[in-house]
Order: sequence, then structure tokens, then C-alpha cells
Amino acid sequence: MWGREVMNGGAPWTQNKVWKEQNPIRYAAKFKTPVLITVGEQDFRVPINNSLENWAALQRLKIPSKLLVFPEENHWILKGENSKFWYSEVHAWLKKYLN
Repeated sequence: MWGREVMNGGAPWTQNKVWKEQNPIRYAAKFKTPVLITVGEQDFRVPINNSLENWAALQRLKIPSKLLVFPEENHWILKGENSKFWYSEVHAWLKKYLN
């Protein structure tokens, strides 16, 4: 987080120009595409709160969306059974929305 604060000119709560312009939630009203969100709770690159905020916005906008949380995974879903489940969910999602 520190590096992002340095590059963006301050902490997120300062609400300077860069943080305001680069906050994707500003564009949520334009979201239309169904979204499958997967997150590992041990992912420090994409903290779970970012995924929860995104999913909550999709739900409130009544956009088809699903949230899968893997408590013991990181950025990639790598453990055997978790990976198998992840792939089955992704394939089912694609089949549903690409057919």
C-alpha cells in the first residue's frame, strides 16, 4: 500500500485527484456484464475488501454476479481440490453466459 500512496500523492482518504480518478467504483453505474469474482483471503495484492466492494456493487445493481472466497488461498487458486472447484465454477459460468 505504501508504494501506491507514494505514487498517487498521498493516502486514499486524502481524496486527491489521482485517487478520485482511479477509483473504479466511480464507474459502477455503467457495469452491465455478468461477473464471477474469485478471491483468496491470503491475497495481499488484491485484498478481499476490494472483491467484496465490487461484488456488493454488482448485487445492488442487480447484475448477475457470484463471489467465491477461498480462505486458505493466495492470488492464485492452487490447492488441488480448490483448483478443481475453481475450474468447474469458471467453466459453468462461461457456459451459462457465453452460450
